[in-house]
This record gives sequence, structure tokens and C-alpha cells, in this order.
Amino acid sequence: MLEEIIAQRELTWLRADGSNTKVSVLLGKPVRVADSSNCECPYQITGIGSHKVRRACGVDAFQAIELALLMIGADLEALRKSLDGTLHWEGDDTGGLGFPIPPP
Repeated sequence: MLEEIIAQRELTWLRADGSNTKVSVLLGKPVRVADSSNCECPYQITGIGSHKVRRACGVDAFQAIELALLMIGADLEALRKSLDGTLHWEGDDTGGLGFPIPPP
């Protein structure tokens, strides 16, 4: 579980059988890494996948957030490819989920 959530986005997993599940993307507050000048930004995807809290590290809080957003985009793309159905975010009518996708 994340300690301090600074942002949250709700997605919907629309299954091929017509049912759906709420998927939450949670972004935690960046924190300084112990014995380092670097920061890490935790995030979690719930509703599908492992629900594991993952962390992106950067030289400062801004870079840690930026890298966390990229990692979220990559994780969601991998999940999207493995799903029986589709992921949907109501903020984008073109099928995007609102997160940057790293180049191949």
C-alpha cells in the first residue's frame, strides 16, 4: 500500500464478455532514498495485475515523478496486450490512457 497518494486515475477494464472492473492507478509522494541524494516515486496499479507497489528513482523528485509516469505507461501497455478486453479512460476518446508510452 502507498503511504501518501498525490494523484489517482480511474480506468475501466472492459472485458470481452461485457463485464467490467475498476482499475486504479495510484501515484505516491516522492521521497528521498536513504543515504543518497536521489529520490524515488512509488506507484501502484490495482484492479488488474499484481497490485505490487513499484518505485521509479531519479536524481530529484521531478525526475522520479517523470520516470514513474513512463513506467506506469509501459506497465499499462503490457497489461493491455495481455487482457481479454480493453482498458478505457474516460478522459480520452481515442483510446489513450493519459500516460506517456516509452518508445519501442
